[in-house]
Amino acid sequence: MDRPIVDGFHCWVGLNEGLHRTHLNINPFVGVHVVPLMKMAARLEGRSYRRSTATYAIHMGEIAPDEYAFEFTEDTDIEAESERLARLYDSVGFPYAKSLSSYEAILPLLESRLDMLGGYPERVAICLLMLGRRQEALACVDEVQKRKPNYFGNFVSAFRAEVNGSAQ
Repeated sequence: MDRPIVDGFHCWVGLNEGLHRTHLNINPFVGVHVVPLMKMAARLEGRSYRRSTATYAIHMGEIAPDEYAFEFTEDTDIEAESERLARLYDSVGFPYAKSLSSYEAILPLLESRLDMLGGYPERVAICLLMLGRRQEALACVDEVQKRKPNYFGNFVSAFRAEVNGSAQ
């Protein structure tokens, strides 16, 4: 689920669950989904755009250490725990996502995950492009391609065409 913030930035919510014989654990994540960035990534990678993917997210426990996990057993007051989870998103999660709702704010976080691959190099390059920093965006792609020559697939040529097209 996501909740619009501003200019294509949405608060993104993810619930990782672990189903066990005696209980269900829910570990919430919160972050942002940046529609223009993720649409461009999908287009340049030749895949369908999916709103369900976070551009950047962290485990809720990183910003609310005392309330990071939710455990549901047969004795759990499901309504009360669900309300607690919703309050946590409203009081902590949404303000956190709101603090990330600009390209300037999200860029350092994306850069911190550059070595994780799995979409982060593309997101960094596109974020730099969105900020008008074309040469840095190209340098980012070149550096990742040099270190991981088989990683990008067709993204590099499509990205270069995008950069050249947006420079006109």
